[in-house]
Amino acid sequence: MTGFLIIMAGVVLEVLGQVAFKRGAQRVMHLSGEQPVLLYWRDLARTPWIQLGIVSQIVALLFWIAALNFVPLSVAFPFASLSYCGVAAYGHYWLGERLSGRSIAAVVMIMTGAALVGWPPR
Repeated sequence: MTGFLIIMAGVVLEVLGQVAFKRGAQRVMHLSGEQPVLLYWRDLARTPWIQLGIVSQIVALLFWIAALNFVPLSVAFPFASLSYCGVAAYGHYWLGERLSGRSIAAVVMIMTGAALVGWPPR
């Protein structure tokens, strides 16, 4: 149970990081438009959303490494794929991105696969 909780905390941080990256990239593009790539990267590095994304990703990595002490990789890795589901959901509800029927079906399949791998044997 400890490993599962650590994995899920890492998944939440992964989702937060990806959404923060998207928000930061949108913010920089909105404020600065087209500019040379080095100036764009400089502006990205100075954006609080990007900084939040970087910190979230680093902490998520630390959670992932910790989880591997408690859960076999063959079980942990499918659970890590739940971050795709979270990113799709947050992208839709928070960023206004469209989710097609195919995307929704894929999210359901990922969730089902993670549940099947993690389901305790009888």
